[in-house]
Amino acid sequence: MKLFYDLSLKELKKWLEQHDEPDYRADQLFEWAYQHNAGSFDEMTNLPKDIRAVLGEEFIIGPLEPVAVAEDEDARKLLLEMPAGGEVECVAMRMDGYTSACLSSQIGCAVGCDLCASAIGGCERSLSAGEILLQLISLRAIEGSIRNTVFMGMGEAFYNYEAVCESIQRMTDDRTMGMSASRITVSTAGVVPAIHRYATEGPKTELAVSLGSADQEIRDMLIPGMSRWDLGDLMAACYEFSRVRRGQPVTFAYVMLAGVNDQYHDVDRLARLLGAQPHHLNLIPYNEVPECPYVAPDEETIDTFYRRCRDAGLNVSVRRSRGQAIDAACGQLRRGTSR
Repeated sequence: MKLFYDLSLKELKKWLEQHDEPDYRADQLFEWAYQHNAGSFDEMTNLPKDIRAVLGEEFIIGPLEPVAVAEDEDARKLLLEMPAGGEVECVAMRMDGYTSACLSSQIGCAVGCDLCASAIGGCERSLSAGEILLQLISLRAIEGSIRNTVFMGMGEAFYNYEAVCESIQRMTDDRTMGMSASRITVSTAGVVPAIHRYATEGPKTELAVSLGSADQEIRDMLIPGMSRWDLGDLMAACYEFSRVRRGQPVTFAYVMLAGVNDQYHDVDRLARLLGAQPHHLNLIPYNEVPECPYVAPDEETIDTFYRRCRDAGLNVSVRRSRGQAIDAACGQLRRGTSR
């Protein structure tokens, strides 16, 4: 059986035509699937019973029943088994006045960051657009309304470029979820050609880049999968993104690791690297992973680093991760089979 959420509106209309149904049924089906979170085709009472039966024989629809759920006061994490095989984690993060979803784009990750749980075991496969949407639908079924979405879960989003863009197009379509593109963030470890491509043809979302370090040698150690592109290539791509998007800043995620990238000279390097680039520097104290050899700096070091960045003219903030108590914070998501 196929996943219903993998169908575009055009593909759905073609399927309906093949079954002698009018194409306006496509809008009805999309409304039930995306706006009403229908758990089965039987719920779609304004469709003929016979076509509902055929749909039920060919397509999977409805939120997934989680394999496991973990929850604390800040977040709820779901472990989902995808219909095509493999398990992924996704998270609903409770912010001040709204909920944000953190979605995975792959089962595992091939970038190989040695500070991240998602890289343990490598990458099994990329998810389809429908499987990405299915995470959001499954989170909404439990949490209710979700305002923001970030592609910061498992996987490198730009190694699954087409499916990620297709899922965003579906999220922002008024006939489906009607989300604002400005409330969606795509995160990359720095796939330079894809950043150039996304600047000109991608959905008008926010862009976040995992920096690791402003020192090339340290960045290559932390994020080995991106070592084919140096920091000069990366910054040129980010500058092009901001130019094409009329000054839109890029968010640079900077995971702070004690004794690795939290020293005075690291601030100087960041100031030189980001000085000409429209940016927001997001300092993220490391969320520890048992298999990884790093720890977060102490609070005094974090505060000093933040103040020095601010004094150097950087647009900077410290992001306190949510969901640490349930291993749902930045860098902690993984396949359930890796536990």
